[in-house]
Amino acid sequence: MARTRHSRGAVTVRRDFKGPASCRSDLVIGQEEPSAAAREQLARGGSVLLHGPAGIGKSTVLRALAAEYAPTARTVLRCSATESESHLPFLALADLFGLVLEEVSGALPAAQRTALESALTGRGESTLQRDGLALRLAVLSALRALAAQGPVLLVADDLQWLDSASAELLGFAARRLGGTPVQMLCAVRTEDEEYDRQLRSSTLDFARAGGPPCPPDTLSVRLGPLSRTQVSALLDQRGYTGLPRSTVREIHRTSGGNPLFALELGRALAETPATPRPGEPLPVPTSLRALVLSRLEMLSDEARRTLLVASAGARPTPALLHAAGR
Repeated sequence: MARTRHSRGAVTVRRDFKGPASCRSDLVIGQEEPSAAAREQLARGGSVLLHGPAGIGKSTVLRALAAEYAPTARTVLRCSATESESHLPFLALADLFGLVLEEVSGALPAAQRTALESALTGRGESTLQRDGLALRLAVLSALRALAAQGPVLLVADDLQWLDSASAELLGFAARRLGGTPVQMLCAVRTEDEEYDRQLRSSTLDFARAGGPPCPPDTLSVRLGPLSRTQVSALLDQRGYTGLPRSTVREIHRTSGGNPLFALELGRALAETPATPRPGEPLPVPTSLRALVLSRLEMLSDEARRTLLVASAGARPTPALLHAAGR
């Protein structure tokens, strides 16, 4: 982690993301409309939750918006959750508050300060079961103390991997921050358009926290697939130029307009000696196979059987697919 001070005295606390720390908004291809909606909400002082399937560009848009609005805040708190660390309690909380603990501890009552210090440092036996109320109030008090010094922007990526303890504490605070200059800019993976069902399902592990750990008036912004023209522009931007129109069309069809999938297919083509002829399947890299398989593993047994019949059958009928899903 690093702590930096801007010329106007702002404090930034961040944990390194897997990509660049900032991203120019003019380089975000195909998500101009949802980005504009998010930008308007942030300009009004509101919070934003970006959502959509894996690879759709949530992290890219998140970084672009964070880079644009971070200078307007005195304090920027950041965390980026990962699946491999989601079992570690209070990890996201430590990423967000670890380096400002000294700044806010003086504003906390003794019981709250002790509970928060124990959770963030790993010393002691702080748990939600034992110190639940003190921890909840401590996170709320810490955010209010920071907000008393100036606007706060909290940026959190991959909420679906947030450890449950941090999610519950942030959710408690977020629901009680009305009237304070605290904004949240977050991203979460959802696999279909049934936004409310997905975000309230136990698969995202937010059920105990009453939903995503965001303020009640948060604007949810879904990122959708790219058009064929946008996929072509994305491939050109990343250096995969000179591809025949038929190949770009096949990349768009195979990827479903998913930017990550399209780029992985473009990379595989660049590493292939000969471009596939029209009608030939595109080379699918191992990384893309693994990502698709991980998404399939999230489906029910009935859904997987339906997909198996659909992919194996020459002309699967609706009746056959319905029977397979029973």
